[in-house]
Amino acid sequence: GWFNLELKVLADVGLVGFPNAGKSTLLSTITAAKPEIADYAFTTLTPNLGIVSYRDNRSFVMADIPGIIEGASEGKGLGYQFLRHIERNSVLLFMIPADSEDHYKEFKILRNELEKYNPELMDKDHVVCISKADMLDQELMEMISKTFPKGLPHLFFSSISQLNIDQLKDLLWNTITRPLED
Repeated sequence: GWFNLELKVLADVGLVGFPNAGKSTLLSTITAAKPEIADYAFTTLTPNLGIVSYRDNRSFVMADIPGIIEGASEGKGLGYQFLRHIERNSVLLFMIPADSEDHYKEFKILRNELEKYNPELMDKDHVVCISKADMLDQELMEMISKTFPKGLPHLFFSSISQLNIDQLKDLLWNTITRPLED
């Protein structure tokens, strides 16, 4: 008989975001991976993996998948063919760029696309981060923070200036290793 086998990327952290959110830049900053990075949509055409070195010789695996656009769950853009790789990630890191017009709305769109694709993805732990935060001053960060509901953890970081990169690693490690709640 004939069998179709499908290989899915397995990682501790999956990067989720629109094109040009800084996913590949983050991966190249905190791992030895060297994904293609450019200032145009859909630079990433295949999933990329990298190993993030953490304290005391510990590490975790991070996966960068192509950007998701609204409608990806119906096959728009490249997202549909790569959404399946998110299923095998323990934690989802939603990346919203600092120059977004509505940060919380962008998060909701991404979350909605994942939920439409597979509702079980909503059971995964997730972290929300505002990338490219070196473009923001403290006042703008506070304004953006107020748009997110209380209880939704989020962090501002910059891969280029290294702003809060260690805090991001700590947040991801603590989320990955957090005991399962009954």
